[in-house]
Formats: sequence, structure tokens, C-alpha cells
Amino acid sequence: MFLREPLGILDTLIQVYSEHTDKKRGMLNDVVGDCEYLGYDFRLVRGLASVLDARCVFQSRSSIPPIDARRQVFTEASEMVVVSKEERLKVLEAVAERNGVTVEMLDDSLYADLSDEQYLMEFSGLSADELMRYYNYANMIALLAYSLRIEITYSKPDEYLESLIKHVGSAAFSGSASTRAVIELKPTRRLSQRADRIDSVMRRLLMKPDWSLRANVKYPTRYKTVCVFEIDSEEGSKLLAVDQTEHDVVIEIGEMPKKKAKYGDIVVVDDLARRQGVTTAMIKREIDAEGTKYRDLGGVLVTPDKHKEVRAYLKTISTLGEAQSYFKEQGVRDFMAVLEAYGYQVEWSKPRSSSKLYRL
Repeated sequence: MFLREPLGILDTLIQVYSEHTDKKRGMLNDVVGDCEYLGYDFRLVRGLASVLDARCVFQSRSSIPPIDARRQVFTEASEMVVVSKEERLKVLEAVAERNGVTVEMLDDSLYADLSDEQYLMEFSGLSADELMRYYNYANMIALLAYSLRIEITYSKPDEYLESLIKHVGSAAFSGSASTRAVIELKPTRRLSQRADRIDSVMRRLLMKPDWSLRANVKYPTRYKTVCVFEIDSEEGSKLLAVDQTEHDVVIEIGEMPKKKAKYGDIVVVDDLARRQGVTTAMIKREIDAEGTKYRDLGGVLVTPDKHKEVRAYLKTISTLGEAQSYFKEQGVRDFMAVLEAYGYQVEWSKPRSSSKLYRL
């Protein structure tokens, strides 16, 4: 299942992603799809592309909400017969002039809510060897999600690692000089959730100098045979690495809300007051007058729908980098205040983005 030496496809895909910066995701996907015919297993190509996607920042370019842009263009086009590029251009020019934008800006807005229309704004480059190790790690986590039993040994007691292991399944611990953990797992359909928890364990385990892992894996689930997967710190140091790059930030454009809160769905009162140069009391009076319903978490105000979303999301992540990316999308600057309001603390490490989150 592992790549044990860099293959030509690694450099090829890295170059493809590098050359498609500032181009649409659809164009990138077409070229990546063509790479499946270069003589490699298509599953390998798609797996590598998935790792590279996590190092990308995609963003929609929209000067007008896409639904509104389409409505105006189709309304304009309904008054004439549009069968040529020139006639299409006339329609776009009329709508663009009415909205004070260029034809190019309007054209970009028309379908900006589709995934393929997003632009690749940033790509964090890497070497072929790094890509190989990141791919191996991601592949291993996916496989371990199908485990029925996982046995882990590591040197020196680690209470935080033990707590992570207990979240994976029914666990038993033994040993003094070195710790042996045996995790019993039942088949589940929530493979993504299980993979996230195993990922948290492995990220911590890989930082230790001496460890080993043995798993009984039933994959595919329809097979009766249970296979054994084994790896230790010696082999892992050569083949595995955790990608510390923050998760990709995708700015989606959906339907316009009926009423948008002036200060957003998440408000850190002290931070907002400081930036506005007013007192917190004035901010609270203004929010009360606006009429938006918030849930007060002690200096952090969250709308009821967003509160449910944040609680659910925080249960799926494990690092500070993931939290920072999420709250950045929500327009929150002081995201640490929000984490504290939800009862989370940080176990600091380097790099900062890999610091672990845990709930009190």
C-alpha cells in the first residue's frame, strides 16, 4: 500500500498544481484526470491529488451574487434571440453596465457558486519525497479506519495520548517502562469520524522516538479474510510524515440570507469594542437594538444556528490550525476567545498550527 520511492507521477502532479495557480479548479481537474492515463493506477493518481488539494486555497470570484447574476442575464436574454457569441456579449454588456462591473467580472460571477469555477489562489509547494510520505500517511489512516483491533506500543507514559486512544474504541493499557494499548473496534459506517480519531492518535504517536503498531484490518468489509498491517518507528520515519499545512480554505457563495446580522454570526464583544474604539456596553446596546438573537457564552455571542454548527465542527477537529482556518472563514479574528468560550484548551507545540485542542 505504500510508495517506497518517489515516482515520476509525483513530480508531474506537483508541476500541474504549480502551473494552475490563478486558474479554475475545473481546468486543474481536467489535467489531473489526464494524468490517470500515464500508466499508473488511477487510484494512486486520485489519492495523490487529494493530498495536494489539501495544500490549496480555492476561492470564488464574484462581484455579484451568482443567483442574482444569472437571473439578470437570463431576463435580459429572454427579450431577444441569442444564438451567437456577439449576441451573448451584448446581453452581458447590458447587465454589466447596469451593475457597474466589467463583462469579465460578470462572467466570473455567473457560476461562481460551482466548485469547478473556483480559482486556485495559493498552492503550498513541496518535494516529491514529501508528497510520497504524506500520501503514505493518508493511505494508512484510511486503511486503519477498517480495523477490528489495533495494538500500539510506545515508550514513556503519555496521558494525553491515552485519552486520544480511548476515543477510538474500547482500550486496555498495560506496561510500565513502555506502554501497550490494545483497542477493540466494532464495524461502523462512520468511517470518516473514526479516521479522524485515529489520525489524532497517529499524529501524537509519530512524535515519539520508539513505537510500533499492529492492526487486524477487514477491508473491503465484504471480505471474510482479516489481514494484518504492521509498522514501527524505524520504518515509519522513512515512509511517513504528517502534513502540517493548514486545511484548504474554500470560499463558497450560496443563497443570500433573508437578514444578515450586522456584526456576523459570531461576535467577540471585547475584540469588537476595541476595534470600534467604544465600550463593550455600547456594543451590546447596539446589538440589542438590532434585534438579532444571540446565545451569550460569556463575552462571545453566537446565533443559535451557528452555535449548533460550531459545536458539531469542533468535535471533528484536533489541531489549532484547523480551528484557525474555520474561524477565519467565519470572519472571527480573536478565535482563541471563541475556543475558550466553548471550553477548549490548547496543548502548545511547534509548529503552532499543529498544537492539539482538547475539551475540559
